[in-house]
Amino acid sequence: MPTEQGPTGDPSSEDSARISITFFRLFRVMRLVKLLSRGEGIRTLLWTFIKSFQALPYVALLIAMLFFIYAVIGMQVFGKIAMRDNTQINRNNNFQTFPQAVLLLFRCATGEAWQDIMLACLPGKRCDPDSDNNTEEFSCGSNFAIVYFITFYMLLLICLWLSSWTTLTT
Repeated sequence: MPTEQGPTGDPSSEDSARISITFFRLFRVMRLVKLLSRGEGIRTLLWTFIKSFQALPYVALLIAMLFFIYAVIGMQVFGKIAMRDNTQINRNNNFQTFPQAVLLLFRCATGEAWQDIMLACLPGKRCDPDSDNNTEEFSCGSNFAIVYFITFYMLLLICLWLSSWTTLTT
């Protein structure tokens, strides 16, 4: 079986060329290190970036707890609102199951028409016929929706603000 030979006829010359290219790539990395050692602003920015990654699990846990608590409360208070197409409470956005409630809160957290969802949870909404609600047809929803959505947003912003504040001060 013939071996591949380099331009000089030596099979190992291709390997040595590959090694020398890799060796020169190390100089690129060293140039970056040299820039970081000279630039105080870049070094500070990199240090802040690394410190923020250390706080990321704590912030994620805090936000996950917030979503969990508000999803359970939303299921209890707004879970009986009927799902109707072309409304804010439909088969994709509702509080009837825990995963759907978390997804709806994520939609609210990203700012996608959260005020319309809040208005769709106010009193006088149609009740789901499959629920155990035996009262009037339009008796679902609660005035608690205003407090619920405003406090969710406020706590979410406080979580994000505290996470950035602790990152900058440590």
